[in-house]
Amino acid sequence: MTNEKIFSLLRTDPKFLDLTNEELAELISFCEIEKFDKINKIIKEGEFGNKFYFILEGEVGISKSISDEVIFFISSLKKGDFFGEMAIITDYPRSANAFAKTDVTVLSMTRDSLFRFKNEHPLAFGKFAFILAKTLADRLYKVEERIKNIIKASVISAIT
Repeated sequence: MTNEKIFSLLRTDPKFLDLTNEELAELISFCEIEKFDKINKIIKEGEFGNKFYFILEGEVGISKSISDEVIFFISSLKKGDFFGEMAIITDYPRSANAFAKTDVTVLSMTRDSLFRFKNEHPLAFGKFAFILAKTLADRLYKVEERIKNIIKASVISAIT
């Protein structure tokens, strides 16, 4: 996939509307293109990571290990979604597994690249940081809704 095609894909993504064409091109220049075959693990829960990923093509599954034998499927991510960003913002280990549900093409950015982008393009970085913050806030809201539904179900089953 060429940088021009990546630029076109990201330019049409509503998340990137606040970035100018020049800022978007600069952001892309700090990233790498990676491909993962169907079923391949991309991120392993508990490991320390230094990359995050933006899906250009394909579908990624996110799961959480409950025990050695039990894995809980959390969600499916598709073109335009991010994953792995918590590991480059914090020094915490990966909080979930990510695997290719189909053949996947991603744009990846390392922690070092993110900080170089921040130092060299502070205004564009600020806009990009807001995109990451909004993504995290949206996910937190969805998790809170799921927790609320689990609690409701627990209360109802305890009553009946």
